[in-house]
Amino acid sequence: MPAGSVRDPVSVSFDAAARRLLARAYASPGQWVSVWLPDPTVRQRTAMAAAGVTSDLTGPDRPTASGGRSGGLDARTRWARGFVRALYYQHRWYSPARGEGWRSQRRTAPRSAGGLRIEVGRHVPASPGWDPARPSAGGFPPRRRVRVQLARGGQAKDRAVARLSDRDRIYGRDGRPARRWADPALRDWA
Repeated sequence: MPAGSVRDPVSVSFDAAARRLLARAYASPGQWVSVWLPDPTVRQRTAMAAAGVTSDLTGPDRPTASGGRSGGLDARTRWARGFVRALYYQHRWYSPARGEGWRSQRRTAPRSAGGLRIEVGRHVPASPGWDPARPSAGGFPPRRRVRVQLARGGQAKDRAVARLSDRDRIYGRDGRPARRWADPALRDWA
């Protein structure tokens, strides 16, 4: 594998959930669909630490793009950033063709039709009655809302991309890394 191509272990753990949310977005293009993203459990935190993730999963979102959040999505926490990465990855490489199911093998070229819009909401504390030792006892865990929309593709997408400045791009018009390029050296996993 080329340097920097190891996937974020947090995002890998969200692949199935990302596919479920994306399937709903594909079924209603142009409409926002959402899901609650619970805070990580002790078991999930332990698993991510064992996988080499060194940052606090509920700590601030610190994207690895050299420009920081400038022009990019604020996922709010490291945990939500992993979910966002899973959404983009599944959309780009495994999304279904029209009328078909999810691909079992990675596309040979990334999906280019339809832009994905993602928003991560504010943190909502646990509701009264929530007990992490007995989740089935009632109440809701601490969580945040994540919304996804499949935006129009084609010429509308091309015009929107053409309007982006280099500070909002991964690669500049000259083909070199721009401010949104993610530096593998800044990652919190091996």
